[in-house]
Amino acid sequence: MKRLIPFLFVVFNCYWVVAQDSLFATVHVIYGSKPIAKTEGKWFGGKLGGHVGLEVSPGKVVHFNPGGAVGAWQKNSDTGSYVVSTIQGFYNTFGSDSVKQMAVKIPITAAEFKVLDSIADYFVEKPPYPYAFFGMRCAAACYHLLSFTETYPKISKRKMVRRFFYPRKLRKRLIRSAKKQGWKVTITKGRSTRKWDHD
Repeated sequence: MKRLIPFLFVVFNCYWVVAQDSLFATVHVIYGSKPIAKTEGKWFGGKLGGHVGLEVSPGKVVHFNPGGAVGAWQKNSDTGSYVVSTIQGFYNTFGSDSVKQMAVKIPITAAEFKVLDSIADYFVEKPPYPYAFFGMRCAAACYHLLSFTETYPKISKRKMVRRFFYPRKLRKRLIRSAKKQGWKVTITKGRSTRKWDHD
């Protein structure tokens, strides 16, 4: 029994380390697209559009949407809305989950996991900025959340808007980082009735 106790202690600590190292923030992306078939409708932004959300804890995807009137600038736009969805609910943003998808799985620490989940909850309760065409939208807002981890550095809102004006820009940044860091990237083809953006 005395020999068993140290062994169990080692096993428990190994399990604890693995558990801590197995935490992720997963970026979910719906690619922009244009209709091919007459049965398909147009989406905002066309091939440069789409949508981005961040899975801050298992099955909990937070994404930034309009909260009312959307103007060209922040001063004439209503405060946006951080929305919580399931993974399937997120991919159903445009009415169907048969969309071209990308998921980037980013390892984070236990401390980062806790901070990210708390910040996301706070933003859902009290959205920090308007949703504007030349302002914060889904891609920039996703980067903002990621900047609360060590994944990417904090930058000003103006830089976030400029650098991640639409989803493709954030997508390309994520793909470059994934190749460098060894993150897992999963891409799922969308339905053939739409022409999807590509990387």
